[in-house]
Amino acid sequence: MTPATPRAADATIAAALDEAELWFVQRGLPHFVERHESVWDIWGRALPLLIVGYLLLGLNALDISRWTWQHNLLVAIVVVAVLAVTLVVSNLIRHEPAFGRPEAIGPAELAVLVLTPAVPSFVLGQPGDGIQTILEGVGLLALVWALTSYGVPALVRWAAENTRDLLGVFVNVAFRALPLLLLFMTFLFINAEVWQMAGRLVGPAYLIVLGIFFLFGAVFVVTRVPTLMRSLNTFASWRDVETLADVEAGQALYEAVGPDPDLPPEPDRPALRQRLNIGLVALFSQGIQITAVAVAMTAFFVGFGVLAIPLDTIAGWTALDESAVHTFATFHLGGRDLVLTEPLLRVSAFLGAFTGMYFTVVLSTDATYRDEFADDVGPELRRALAVRVLYRRALRGHDGNDDD
Repeated sequence: MTPATPRAADATIAAALDEAELWFVQRGLPHFVERHESVWDIWGRALPLLIVGYLLLGLNALDISRWTWQHNLLVAIVVVAVLAVTLVVSNLIRHEPAFGRPEAIGPAELAVLVLTPAVPSFVLGQPGDGIQTILEGVGLLALVWALTSYGVPALVRWAAENTRDLLGVFVNVAFRALPLLLLFMTFLFINAEVWQMAGRLVGPAYLIVLGIFFLFGAVFVVTRVPTLMRSLNTFASWRDVETLADVEAGQALYEAVGPDPDLPPEPDRPALRQRLNIGLVALFSQGIQITAVAVAMTAFFVGFGVLAIPLDTIAGWTALDESAVHTFATFHLGGRDLVLTEPLLRVSAFLGAFTGMYFTVVLSTDATYRDEFADDVGPELRRALAVRVLYRRALRGHDGNDDD
């Protein structure tokens, strides 16, 4: 068998690296990729999100109440035309097809995306609206960068598929943990103080309270990651690495670089951004399942409340007049009036979010459920870390060949 030339071997390693990097990105681990792309390439991948955000900001430049429809239409055409001209000119400067999708987005294009929607407000003497539009544009860029940099769309897709594949484990844990939760939460549901607080909590304060429950749940999930990492990122031998990296990308790397016969695998500690990426994987994987529990509990309380709690009881618990209780729908069943009210929805969502947080705490602290519930994301992360060991070994070899 003719030995491969250094150039051919380097090409094989490069192909294996490309395949591994695509595998990382598809599983929501883009920060495992260590051949850094340009920051402008990241914006290029985010172009669809940037265009949607630009058009939304452009709508903010319109004034439906004070301008004529012709005036609003003219402004909308100008906003869209500026975007089209910007992309065409950008492509021509980079010697790319005029109407092709640009591979990279530069600072000039980003400035146009942020500033153009604000121009009509400044021209028409509305500087406050213009400044607000610019701030919203900067916030939008930060959000788009975070979503794209950490591969959130791919991460959500992977987490949903992983949840579907492990539905049996999730259902088993949920049905073992939920009876006690349901008993406790039902007691709270028929407590007048809860209705007086949650049933009358409105506006941003209500959304912030719900967000706090999800935030604490996320913190409990993420705090488990360091302990999980210490056990997952240790490999006894190269054979162990090969067995774990049982995916096409991992096998391609193993065949390209092979094990080091003199040294056992010594995986180094992932960088901070990589640990954050791992935390996001754990958060999304378990977050989808915990959110499903919260939604199911919310639906249960809505149904139970419609059947069991009449309007006069809701009015008494919330300390409101019956006429002040917003009723969405009224049903008749067996001579009884059943009502779907706004306080019922608010209390149900409040207790559903609280249940999600409580469920997370139980799964994070009770050994009876913790090990079983961690089995869903643990094997996937360990496989990714095994591929990363091979990836970094191949990367060192590839860089060495480049230096030669």
